[in-house]
Amino acid sequence: MPTSNEEAKHIVEIINDYVSQEKAKELTERLEQEIGQETDNESLRVSLEMLKALYAAPSNPNQDAIE
Repeated sequence: MPTSNEEAKHIVEIINDYVSQEKAKELTERLEQEIGQETDNESLRVSLEMLKALYAAPSNPNQDAIE
């Protein structure tokens, strides 16, 4: 089962406690590219795509796009 919206929000909150928005964007892009695009695990792929998309969104700080 893919990550729920609430779980994604929680992950983003935790990441934001430790790294800058720029670093978080780089991190999620790399995870999606190196792991998400290579895995056979559909749930993991979707979850990494979701996180990457959240950090790519212009209104990133509050992740209002996840509803």
